[in-house]
Amino acid sequence: MTKISISKNDILWSYLAQFFSLTSGILVLPLILNLLTVEEIGLNYLMLTISSFAILLDFGFSPQFKRNISYIFSGSQQIKEEGVEKVHHDSKVNLELLVTMIKTIRFVYLRLGLLIFFLLLTLGTIYIYYVSNGFAAIDNTLTIWLIFSLSVFFNIYYSYYHSLLLGKGMISEYNKSIIFSKLFYLFFTYVVLFLDFGLLGLTISGLISPFVGRYICHYYFFDKEIVALINKYKIHKNEIIKMFKVVFVNAKKMGLVTLSAFLVQKFGLFISGLFLTLDIVASYGLLIQISGLSLGISTTLFITYQPKLSSLRVEDNKRDIIRIFSMTHFIFLLIFIFGGVFIIYFGPQVLDLINSNTILPSRTIMIVFFIILFLEANHSLFASLILTDNKVPFTKSAIISGVLIVIGSYIALAHFSAEILGLIIIQGVVQACYNNWRWPQYICNEFKIKYLEIVRIGSWELMKKLNLIKS
Repeated sequence: MTKISISKNDILWSYLAQFFSLTSGILVLPLILNLLTVEEIGLNYLMLTISSFAILLDFGFSPQFKRNISYIFSGSQQIKEEGVEKVHHDSKVNLELLVTMIKTIRFVYLRLGLLIFFLLLTLGTIYIYYVSNGFAAIDNTLTIWLIFSLSVFFNIYYSYYHSLLLGKGMISEYNKSIIFSKLFYLFFTYVVLFLDFGLLGLTISGLISPFVGRYICHYYFFDKEIVALINKYKIHKNEIIKMFKVVFVNAKKMGLVTLSAFLVQKFGLFISGLFLTLDIVASYGLLIQISGLSLGISTTLFITYQPKLSSLRVEDNKRDIIRIFSMTHFIFLLIFIFGGVFIIYFGPQVLDLINSNTILPSRTIMIVFFIILFLEANHSLFASLILTDNKVPFTKSAIISGVLIVIGSYIALAHFSAEILGLIIIQGVVQACYNNWRWPQYICNEFKIKYLEIVRIGSWELMKKLNLIKS
């Protein structure tokens, strides 16, 4: 059995990668806000939202494949439709099962990428035509959209490498690919913006950068041993289809959950483009982008430990599961709260310093937004821990919540002339009715622990990591 462990080096690279992943947009933001027109900024946020929607067609395969690779490297001899096969510590990796899974992942992502590309060129083009006044809002709108669509295809297709590296526990290697890809993106973006290529240059940069990450991922995962295995085991297409059907049972549930998560988090921005002016859309989009920085950094440690948590599920080691989860949850609390307070009170001043053409919403709106975002992120962490056991009990509630938020958002904008605050409150009320409390309760019941005890254990584990107390 391959022991999946998380080293300090893995954690360091994870935070560096998260920093570059989240701040690559922030680091070029001063140039974007200063050199692009408000119309270009608004269109950019709408395209980013559409790309988020396109990723939904992943149908939940990414986390499912990542967990399955972890299960295989932890000794599982079969992949189950639901639940995890418990194994002994001396279980060996089923090499034929591993090769079958690798080929299944490639099979799925090529077809997903082509499907998403087709939808962007058809339905996506119609939407962009509408919001850009027949491609007339800015120069080269159609060209920008076509290049952006192509970049989404390559990002989706090459994302299968992420499942392979993270599932195997190659955390540092995966994060190095992210860092170098983002560094290239930053360099190229600064060049094209200074050369006054505008939004067109920004989309070209987004098209080229995935190839850098793809090369690095391929170099690390497909070493001589893996290549030899793939050449040794001849996996027929019917075996790939069979594996796909097993994986799809929970993947389709996660796909629906992911769709609902998009409706919860992004639909407000998407539909706002139909009812609100582009300057208001830009303001709301800016808030979502900046808050994503705080959210992403605060959940980095948990994401880093996910392969380890999946491995511990195979071992049925509940003690270490709750110990690791509590620590990562406590880190989330500290970073998210600090980041939210900083953005609320100092974000507007920072934008003034860089002479931004777009402003943040009012402080009241930002406070309400961060409270609701915190509750959303908190229950999502608990839901992610449930997923490490290859179970998805929250599909129905996620769908209902997403539908209610869509209906509420449309009614608020179309019939009550609500703006950003109305959209935020609708999301918060719907989620508070069930999801915000149900999934923390689910984990607390499974591990026979109270929420405050998780916080206490988390603070204790953090102090031990920092050598502030003895183990």
